[in-house]
Amino acid sequence: MLRIGWEKAQATLVARNRVSKSIHSRGDGPSYVLLVWDFMVEVPGTAGEPTRLVIRVKNPSLDLPELGATVPVLVNRRRTKAAFDLDDPSISPDARRKLGEQRQKANAAAKKAKFDAKLSERD
Repeated sequence: MLRIGWEKAQATLVARNRVSKSIHSRGDGPSYVLLVWDFMVEVPGTAGEPTRLVIRVKNPSLDLPELGATVPVLVNRRRTKAAFDLDDPSISPDARRKLGEQRQKANAAAKKAKFDAKLSERD
């Protein structure tokens, strides 16, 4: 889903509720589990008053904190919709993995530059 113009914000995690759990089987194929969760968050409003919004997530693979803690979210301008910020490494394992890969590439490039510098010193 495109979220053009949505702003990053910090929201308080107020409540969580498992809406449904289903196990599907495709004949001889493997079964899979579909979990649907609703998370209620409280975001600061445009005029300063807090607004409570519900975020529905299917099969959440997020590392969310305990209730009452803050979580990174994206909210629309009117503060009527919200979504978890999946690019934030504090809650997203995928974002942490990408950040680690970028660090490894940067370290490898620095080591190669250092090696090439030592090699050119010899000439």
